Amino acid sequence: MANTQTISNEEIIAAMLQHGTIKEAAAATGTTPRTIYDRMKKKDFRAAYMEAKNDIFRKAVFSINEKLTAAIDAIVEIMSNPDNSPAVRLRAAEMILANAEKFATRLAREETDSRHEGQSSLEKSMEGLF
Repeated sequence: MANTQTISNEEIIAAMLQHGTIKEAAAATGTTPRTIYDRMKKKDFRAAYMEAKNDIFRKAVFSINEKLTAAIDAIVEIMSNPDNSPAVRLRAAEMILANAEKFATRLAREETDSRHEGQSSLEKSMEGLF
């Protein structure tokens, strides 16, 4: 095992994010799971870990949002193209309606949650994106 005092928080956090479990992160960094559990007890380490996780999530959300407009435009084009069969156009319309309903339901749930928590998880995830 590596000297647990020389392993930086950044190395442990990177291993945790890459490997997903404390046991695997410990093996990857050459330390013990106990070392990682001990670090997780420290407020500054937990804060850095959560910030790193949130940063990955924000980047993923931003990447998806970049592609969302193009995907919607493609479906609208299929739906609007009179050369496509009625079945294909209908399926494109159904996709738009189904996803709009899901989004509206999620947005309503997020707004309800935000009234109780002060800020919705959707708003939190979108901070710094725009």
